[in-house]
Amino acid sequence: MALDLALHVGIAKKEIIWYPIFGQLYVLANHLRIDRTNPTAAIQSMKEVAHEVVKNNLSLIIFPEGTRSKDGRLLPFKKGFVHLALQTRLPIVPMIFTGTHRAWRKGGLHVRSAAITVRYLRPIKTDDWTDDKVNDCVRLLHDMYVENLPEAQMPLHYKVTRNFS
Repeated sequence: MALDLALHVGIAKKEIIWYPIFGQLYVLANHLRIDRTNPTAAIQSMKEVAHEVVKNNLSLIIFPEGTRSKDGRLLPFKKGFVHLALQTRLPIVPMIFTGTHRAWRKGGLHVRSAAITVRYLRPIKTDDWTDDKVNDCVRLLHDMYVENLPEAQMPLHYKVTRNFS
């Protein structure tokens, strides 16, 4: 499978530019950055992102947790991806990454060799999502991620009900 990076854009916190090498590559690739410390500016940035995504027919790569955990376990999701979906009405294609925490540890600058798996789930239509169901939409996607993660990356509070053989 080929991924045409010219049609994909990522979104991250503005501080990403300070990560050696990765931050500079992120900027050079023309990815988007938001100021999460200023809620008004963050909301405005997200509106601009939604406009650019639709206008330029882009795919937006966003990590709904907003950050990484130290142990690779899934964290609670932020609501920003739902607000973007409400504005664009575009489908969401969940991508489940496993093993990334072994390749690049949170807080570390050294990238290690590690096996990383990416699994694409079925697209989720968002054209019928509404503002009053934001929390339900977050829960829907979070549950999909949890159900497709290995036990070692599931949130600690999640009850394992399946066999990993």
